[in-house]
Amino acid sequence: MTSHDESSPRKRTAAALHSTAEQLEVAEAILHHSADESPDPATRRRLHALGDEVTAQAKMIDARADPLTRPHADRRS
Repeated sequence: MTSHDESSPRKRTAAALHSTAEQLEVAEAILHHSADESPDPATRRRLHALGDEVTAQAKMIDARADPLTRPHADRRS
């Protein structure tokens, strides 16, 4: 398989991962908004904590996607 053959699936995978991360960031914004609107302090704390965790997951997904678009010689195992 040539590097061109493997780059197309890698680019598609990276694009899917980035899209997933973007969708998670939308969910995170909704969670924080819901937290701000909640009258219950415990619920606000839980929703903000969940929003923060969703953000962390989105960042990890983005980080995993980035190496997929680099040339093979630049990737780390």
